[in-house]
Amino acid sequence: MNSTNRLARISLLRTFVLIGIGGFTRGSGSGYGFSDRWPLCVDGLLGGLLPRGEYHMVVEWLHRWVAAIVGILILSTAISIRKNFRNNQTALKLSFAAVVAVVVQALIGRGVVKADLDSDLVAIHLAISMVVIALLAVIAVLVSTNKNENLKATDTTGWSRLLALGAFGSYALLLLGAYVHNRYFSGWPLVNNQLKPDMSDQYTFVHYLHRFAAGLGIIYIAYLVSNTIKRHRPKNERLIVYLAAIAYGINVLLGAVHVFTEVSSSAVVTAHLLGACAVWVLLIASTSMARFGITLSKN
Repeated sequence: MNSTNRLARISLLRTFVLIGIGGFTRGSGSGYGFSDRWPLCVDGLLGGLLPRGEYHMVVEWLHRWVAAIVGILILSTAISIRKNFRNNQTALKLSFAAVVAVVVQALIGRGVVKADLDSDLVAIHLAISMVVIALLAVIAVLVSTNKNENLKATDTTGWSRLLALGAFGSYALLLLGAYVHNRYFSGWPLVNNQLKPDMSDQYTFVHYLHRFAAGLGIIYIAYLVSNTIKRHRPKNERLIVYLAAIAYGINVLLGAVHVFTEVSSSAVVTAHLLGACAVWVLLIASTSMARFGITLSKN
């Protein structure tokens, strides 16, 4: 494994961890830990660089400083790509986009704090974090080889477009769930135990749409798994699609647990978010592999 590839994978993994910490921070209510001060702690130690020994403040402090480390890693990845993969224009552009997205993400994070965790800003914050990790997934695929020349594509009959449709469907599903994540609706898989509940309330409608889309997603990801076999896709690509299907199935069950625990468990909120994120990242990675004809190295 080349150094750039290693750095890209580390950045991808750390971003995944950061998203988990962010989900836990929101689910546990720790986002209020610093009041409206950013990026330092209110009345913290060392001028606010360190938190006081309060649970929510420590959680939010961890979230912010892991985010800072991730930002440095992404910038380092971009520099490494410019140094070692300067002929790979796609990787260069995407790494620059990732750096810009991280800066925007930090500014929105500041806005979230200043706006007292406004729900719309929180949703935008999550949406951009998914863009960042998707960019890192594509970059990790593109730099998985030392070759800088254009690789011969193995895409057939729009296969990468089918994978991309699944990926962006999972992205939309994730955002729908994030919008109503802290609102309890009884019954599962039906909303309020009704096939067609009263949807005059916007949150009921969004939640109903989320569950309906999740059901369609089960059918579609099964279709993708079937097609990886029929189309004789490369082994590594098939494996990633299989992992996406497994992650999707587990996340559907986590969605049920989320309802049965009446949306009260921060751990379930975090696991559900990470499951959705895993599906998104795996489908983006498989789309990139199909589009660019790249088989990931095992090292």
